[in-house]
Amino acid sequence: MSFPASKTSRKKVKKNHRSEVKTAKPQLTSLVDIMTILLVFLLKSFSAEGDIMTPAEGLKLPESTAKKKPEQALRISLAQDHLMVEGQIVLSMAQLAANEDQLIPELEQVLQQRRNTTEKIAEQSTKVEFKGEVIIEADRKIHFSVLQKIMYTCGQVGFSNFSLLVLKKE
Repeated sequence: MSFPASKTSRKKVKKNHRSEVKTAKPQLTSLVDIMTILLVFLLKSFSAEGDIMTPAEGLKLPESTAKKKPEQALRISLAQDHLMVEGQIVLSMAQLAANEDQLIPELEQVLQQRRNTTEKIAEQSTKVEFKGEVIIEADRKIHFSVLQKIMYTCGQVGFSNFSLLVLKKE
């Protein structure tokens, strides 16, 4: 036989019931799924083929079917308005166009400094040697005569092993 509960005891039961806060626990399966998706994404986006070369700002590189991957070397960037070596502006295209000679004196000076620095480091370390490698990245609208001047200047300083940076045609 049960006795009817009084109003005060019902209120106490309701209050006690409300005060119990249940914490939500995330389901382990969902977390494992998310971690798996993140892992697959990172593995897919990871490049195991070495350094990725990104062209300088404002450059539209020519396309090619070449398959050789670029290696680390001194970078010469030739945009529509200036010539840069390793991201530092050497001279403007107006100055370059005004130069009638094949040899570009400003570029020659910068390249000679780079060569001297590399050779000094090579004297101290067996891991470093001057190979005369340079990567030329030029906008697709640059005239070949300008590229010839740059390659000639590089060759005069001893940077005779040069590569042209291009986009892979897909």
